[in-house]
Amino acid sequence: MKLFYIDESGDTAPLENGGTKIFTLAGTVIDDNDYQAIEEPLRQIKQKYFSNPDIEIKSNFLRYANPMIKIDSPLKLNLKEKYDELEAEVTKLLIDIPVQVIAIAINKTGYWRESPSGNVYAHAYEKLLLQFQDYLIKENQRGLCVIDPRENMGEKHYFGNEINELHERLRHIKNSVPNIIEKLLFSESHQTIGIQLADLYGYPLFHIHEYNKKPSEYWRYSETTEIKLFK
Repeated sequence: MKLFYIDESGDTAPLENGGTKIFTLAGTVIDDNDYQAIEEPLRQIKQKYFSNPDIEIKSNFLRYANPMIKIDSPLKLNLKEKYDELEAEVTKLLIDIPVQVIAIAINKTGYWRESPSGNVYAHAYEKLLLQFQDYLIKENQRGLCVIDPRENMGEKHYFGNEINELHERLRHIKNSVPNIIEKLLFSESHQTIGIQLADLYGYPLFHIHEYNKKPSEYWRYSETTEIKLFK
C-alpha cells in the first residue's frame, strides 16, 4: 500500500488581496512497509535538537530556526553551528529516505485567465490525483490519500465538501483513479510526519516558481526535492 501525504505551498487568494503568484500541491508517497523506518530517524532528529520527538518540522519553521534570521520560529536555535548541523541532518534524511514526490504548480493568473470562476485548489488536486494514479499503475499498487485540512490564508473547509466530492467523483463517476482506495482522509500536519515531509519537499518547488529561480539557484530544491520527483 502506498500512502500519499499532501500539503500546499502558496495560497489560493487573488494577487490583489496579497496572494502568491503560484499555488503548489505536493504529495510524498510512502510505502506502508517503510513508514516506521522513516518516522523514527526524524523523531530522533527532533529529540536531539529540541528534546521533543513530536515537535512539528515544516519548511518555514526550519528556515527561520537560523538564529541569524530575525523571524520567530518554533524551532529557533541559539547557535548558528547548531542550526547548520540541523540543516545537514534534515537534508541527509530527505535525500536518503525511500519516498517519491508528486507535485503540481499552478500559475494562478494564467489559470484564472482561462477559468475565471475556477477553484485553483480543486484544479491542482485533480491534476495531482491523476499523477498519483499513473504512479500507482507503474508500481502495481493501491494508494490512500491523506491531506492537511488547513490552508495558509484560511481553512480548506471553506470549500465545503468540494475537494472530498471531487475525490469521490474521480474514484466512482469518472473512474479515472481506480487504484486509489477510500475517501480523502484529513490529518493536520503536526499529527503526522507524512504531511511534514510533503511540506519539506513541496516548498522548494513553490519557491523556484514563485521567485522565478532556476532549479540550481535554490539548493533545497536541487539537493532534495528534484531527486525525488516522479516525472
